[in-house]
Amino acid sequence: MARRNRYSGILKPLQVGAGAPEGALLLIYDIENDKLRTRTSDICQDYGLARIQFSAFFGKLNRNKRQELALKIRKEIGKASARVRIFPICEDDLKDMWIFEQFRLDADELKKEAEKTMPVLKVLRQWEGE
Repeated sequence: MARRNRYSGILKPLQVGAGAPEGALLLIYDIENDKLRTRTSDICQDYGLARIQFSAFFGKLNRNKRQELALKIRKEIGKASARVRIFPICEDDLKDMWIFEQFRLDADELKKEAEKTMPVLKVLRQWEGE
């Protein structure tokens, strides 16, 4: 007996409540297929959204552009397994937003750090008999 797809129809772009004509939005997705995930990312960037995580985008769009974006992503995904959410965010909430960011050192800084430890490693290798 075939299993029923519990995610069928989940990508219908339904507006839940009325929003401002232009506003900020958060778009997140979980897409299994690599090609579709890349295409979805490209679509988000084409609409001027900024990537804030691997599968999360943030930006400002008016209501028509939000709907157009949702329909375009839905068309691109087709019948593939995917979960997409578009959350409108009001200006008051943006004012209260907290951002924490921490990044790894860039390649040049990592190389300098490695060069600093190299003499110690050389001495340790000589001491161990290598």
